[in-house]
Amino acid sequence: MSKSPSAAERLDRAVDGILDGLSPRIAAAAGGVDVAAHPLVELAADLRTRLVPPPAAPSFEARLAVRLAAADSAPDPLAWALRHPGRLIVTGAVGSAVGVGVTAYAVWRNSRRASGAHRLLHR
Repeated sequence: MSKSPSAAERLDRAVDGILDGLSPRIAAAAGGVDVAAHPLVELAADLRTRLVPPPAAPSFEARLAVRLAAADSAPDPLAWALRHPGRLIVTGAVGSAVGVGVTAYAVWRNSRRASGAHRLLHR
């Protein structure tokens, strides 16, 4: 049992048709859009023709391609650690301090619970 698509889904299909190059009338019919929503399909077609992407300079595209290619390769964590030994030491110290703090809290909390339970058993 399939339910019929909502008005938003039908409008979305019509906008997809506009983006694929269909005329607004054909896109609205293909999407199954109600007659009341036809102005929205016309508006989407008008926006598509008016909002063209700005041209990019070839040098910008070349720099962007280099940055994207560099970002695609995974960084080597060992190389980073060797380039920044001070940060690695600070990171280890902070991590150790947090670990000690959490352990001390757990021991303190556990010892308080055990002593409370012990007192209740002897009453």
